[in-house]
Amino acid sequence: MKRLLLSVCVVAAMAAAQPTPQPPVAPQPPVAGQKPAPVRKPPAGVPANATMVDEITWRVVDAQGKPWMYKVTPFGMMKSAELTVTEQQKRDGVSDPLDGMSVKEEGGLLKFSRTGPFGVSNWTKKKNDLDAEEKAVWDRSQAARKTTAGTKE
Repeated sequence: MKRLLLSVCVVAAMAAAQPTPQPPVAPQPPVAGQKPAPVRKPPAGVPANATMVDEITWRVVDAQGKPWMYKVTPFGMMKSAELTVTEQQKRDGVSDPLDGMSVKEEGGLLKFSRTGPFGVSNWTKKKNDLDAEEKAVWDRSQAARKTTAGTKE
């Protein structure tokens, strides 16, 4: 009797674990310069004209032209206004993202540091291996050094 009950439970668990087949989605032609957005029907609570940003986020523009973001959370659907980069920076209290970065030259290497939410991050790079942000910080540091050297004389 126990074996029968155990086998029924195992079969029921395996049947519940089987994924339900998804209907095929017709691909849309990509727009020049953009990667094609995945096409999927919005979940309940999201307007039908919403476009999928990622697996849990949807974007829709209302009749007044204001963009809204819908996000699936563990507590249900969340709707929020889409913020521009400057609005996000204002909300987060950051005027320029590069303001928190500093650089020091030591020999042929540049030592960078940036304050983040989990403390200070430090890294070292060669001058010819800099990315765009690091180059901007290095250029700003050089310009500041020239202006302070000119005022000391």
